[in-house]
Amino acid sequence: MENSALDWDFEAARASAPHALIMVGFIVAFSIWFGFAWGIAGWILFAAAMIGAVYILVGSLKNRELSKSAGNDRTSDVVRIERSVGFLVGVTYATILIVVILMFVLEVAMFIVPFITLVMGIHFLLQAPIMNRRFDYYIAPLPLISSCIAAYFAFQPDASLYTVYAIAGLGGAAAALIYGYYVIDTYKKIVKSRKAA
Repeated sequence: MENSALDWDFEAARASAPHALIMVGFIVAFSIWFGFAWGIAGWILFAAAMIGAVYILVGSLKNRELSKSAGNDRTSDVVRIERSVGFLVGVTYATILIVVILMFVLEVAMFIVPFITLVMGIHFLLQAPIMNRRFDYYIAPLPLISSCIAAYFAFQPDASLYTVYAIAGLGGAAAALIYGYYVIDTYKKIVKSRKAA
């Protein structure tokens, strides 16, 4: 069953509020390569991404303050969601860590950011049924497609590390920006609807 933003369980939204902070880290990590790869245009794109990241950071911190005053009604669904997402996050980051280390050892660092964006896209696909929402399916293609395009360029003999990372980072940063905004916006709407009720 699909939940709309306002029907979404408050605690599930509250549990996902810290994810916006994680998205800020991804936005910085993915978009920093734009300037190195594309010069002035890339730095302008990086600056725009940073404005979005600051907006998400401020919104996420405001949501943390709101959550302190909103009560703590934990349902069995919330516990299930938190456990499932916690397991998914643990597996995701452990996989990234292990594979990135292997890539350094095997001297194929060109594929690190394309791999991370690939995992990010897969993570969104796996998270969608856990959170019972279609939104994750809509943003998953962004990092998946940019990862594949970047991997293609990485196989070219004259490939630039900065360009490959920037291409992969486009989808990763876009997904992180959209998801970060979605999380803080959804949480704000739910808090307002609870206060109005």
